[in-house]
Amino acid sequence: MTLVNEGLKAGDLDGVVHKRFSVDQFKSKMGEDRNIMVLAFTVDGMAPAKDLERFAETGYKEVLDADATPGTLEDGKHRVFVEFARVETVDQHVRKFLEDLKKLTNVETFEFTYHKDPTPFEASAKNLADILPRTPEMYTQKTQQMKLGEIKNFFDKFQMMEFKLDNNIITCKKQNAEALSFELHAFGDTNMIMNEVKAFKLDESAMSECMYLTKYFGPYQITKTTEDRFIFSKNGQSALMSKAGW
Repeated sequence: MTLVNEGLKAGDLDGVVHKRFSVDQFKSKMGEDRNIMVLAFTVDGMAPAKDLERFAETGYKEVLDADATPGTLEDGKHRVFVEFARVETVDQHVRKFLEDLKKLTNVETFEFTYHKDPTPFEASAKNLADILPRTPEMYTQKTQQMKLGEIKNFFDKFQMMEFKLDNNIITCKKQNAEALSFELHAFGDTNMIMNEVKAFKLDESAMSECMYLTKYFGPYQITKTTEDRFIFSKNGQSALMSKAGW
């Protein structure tokens, strides 16, 4: 057998590394996400997860760090994170890594998802180049566009409003109504956001503002915190925002 990496031979990880991995779904532990790309692989078993970790760390100068989760996931699997510097040629570095990984795993075609989008793409040279943001500037632009799309879908599923996102300032304009601007502090799972809330403001002024926002946006559960932030909740998701221009 061909030696792929020190201590590992072709086929040694056959059947234990899943063909689908994610990119930029998880935060980097080496630095800012805009500067570092994180690939997350799912592996059956701690021993092969550690093998994959060593394979990535010892065989590739482009890999900044590799780390296997010490505990099992809910389904009994393990996750291995592989981090690359976000540079113009990072798609080529990832492609080279995957080509060698194919020899270890006997996976014919890897596929990946990007960020929170569950849509899988074949890990072809074209898709890696087209979909992965290869510079910090491209990453910022792509994540801003994705965040705006999520917010628009949350507040305006039927496209009845105009939305703009500049950094973390959201401006929305309803027909025949004033424009409202908010600073977005967090968006995602309601339980996660509620865990960050210290207390709610229940005075007459807060109740009046929440009623106004309900009339403006529709049937959301809207509450105000003692930090003067509003929580918009619906269907298990929430947005935590504060006034920025109304």
